[in-house]
Amino acid sequence: MISRAFGEHTDAGLIVAYQSHQDALRFLSSALDRMNGVALLRGPTGSGKSTIVKEQLAWSSRDAAVAMVDGVHLRPRRLLTDMLSQFGVQTASEQDEQLLHKLNNFVTQQTRLARPPVLIIDNADRMTSSAQRLLNWLAALEARGNFALRIILTGKEELSALPRQNSMRNLARRHPATYSLNPLTEQEAIIYLRTRLIAAGGERSDKVFPLDVCERLHKLSCGWPGALNERAIDAMDRMTELKSARRVPRIIVSRDGVTEAEYELTERQYVIGRAEIADIIIEDTYVSKMHAMLQVYSNAIVLVDLNSTNGTTVNSRIVVKSVLKSDDVITLGRHRLKIADAPAISEEMGEAIKASDTITMQNLDDFRRARARRTVTMLKHK
Repeated sequence: MISRAFGEHTDAGLIVAYQSHQDALRFLSSALDRMNGVALLRGPTGSGKSTIVKEQLAWSSRDAAVAMVDGVHLRPRRLLTDMLSQFGVQTASEQDEQLLHKLNNFVTQQTRLARPPVLIIDNADRMTSSAQRLLNWLAALEARGNFALRIILTGKEELSALPRQNSMRNLARRHPATYSLNPLTEQEAIIYLRTRLIAAGGERSDKVFPLDVCERLHKLSCGWPGALNERAIDAMDRMTELKSARRVPRIIVSRDGVTEAEYELTERQYVIGRAEIADIIIEDTYVSKMHAMLQVYSNAIVLVDLNSTNGTTVNSRIVVKSVLKSDDVITLGRHRLKIADAPAISEEMGEAIKASDTITMQNLDDFRRARARRTVTMLKHK
């Protein structure tokens, strides 16, 4: 599921749009509609450039022939053959001059039909100099006074310098429009992470990516989607490792120093009592039929007294509700119930425990919701 949400097995149709993503698409659409028809899309590695131009490709291909080529180490021959292939023009083993002739005929013909083709070069700042010269030649193609090819180039910040090179004068005279991508905001990162997890089939995305985790991942990634994906994979891998390494909590029941039973706490809740329907049966007249309940969470075990007749004692103190730690002892008449391998309690929960002599904490879910509300309130006032 991790790779489906953030890795190499992600559905190509899974796109979580954010403000800069939407602004970039509007920019590209507007630039292609202009007479000069050249757009430069800038952003660092992992900023989402490829995702955006692929989405633009899908839109543009409804009305025109579109070719998308990776500019990394791109040479003229591959640029020509990739364009002709994606434009649907049949080729054999022609010389470059023949390929140029075929390409020229196709783009001018399409432009006369008011359907000028679109060329997208991703990572255009990494083309070879010979491919740049071919691009400059393509930028000069005209039909009936109109430019015959719409062009989108993506790259890092250095992309802006490309039209200013002496070998790119034809591209420069088309006055390319430029848009620089912005990272996701903290709120956009929360939506991005949780939406991708849900789309991949994950559940309880707010538990996997609580607000504090999202805030940390946003800070580490600087808000760029590529880095955010990598950080999310790392975080989920660590969660999986911790979960597999975590020992199953246990409760050991003894009477007068003799162990009677031991239970692994693998379920969400356990009723302790004298009744046969109880999950943990304590045969002691001191114990009520439905005496207390254990609520088992990933980061805490909570003991709740169920209005028992004689009360519930933890470490010699009567409690109504208590978060249990390893080696805590619940006393019920002549029986002792010792907790083993309890999950670690967070600092925030630990402070809440220390603040009260008789712990009357909220249900753990209420506790988490309250913390989330406080975080949202802080975000709104930043």
